[in-house]
Amino acid sequence: MLHNDAAIRQFFKIALGVAALTALEVAVYALLGRFSVNVLLGALFGMAVSCANFLALTVTVSRAADRVESGADAMKAKTAVQGSSTLRLLLLLGIYIAVLKLTTLDPLASVLPLVFVQISISLFEFFRRDGEKNGSKRS
Repeated sequence: MLHNDAAIRQFFKIALGVAALTALEVAVYALLGRFSVNVLLGALFGMAVSCANFLALTVTVSRAADRVESGADAMKAKTAVQGSSTLRLLLLLGIYIAVLKLTTLDPLASVLPLVFVQISISLFEFFRRDGEKNGSKRS
């Protein structure tokens, strides 16, 4: 699936960031006195979906980069990434429409972790040391 070590490390770093932000989200709900099992289930569901979405993105981009590196047409790789992006977006939309019709998940708690991926990426990039690039040190 993924044989690019940097991509694997990047995924696990972002997944850890999403988990930490999701825990912070649940803590904020608790501090506001709005915590419930629905909030917890929604947050865990959102965290799982956002991590799965980011993993799918990581796999797609890694495969496309490998194809281009091995001499394949760059436009085909770009089209594959764009098609995967559209498919993932439609899949996310379908999943959230179906799940949010259920009353067992808090809607806001389940949607927020989708934003946590971008926040995690931004935080890791902001705190990255100068000698690092994409999770690996330059020599």
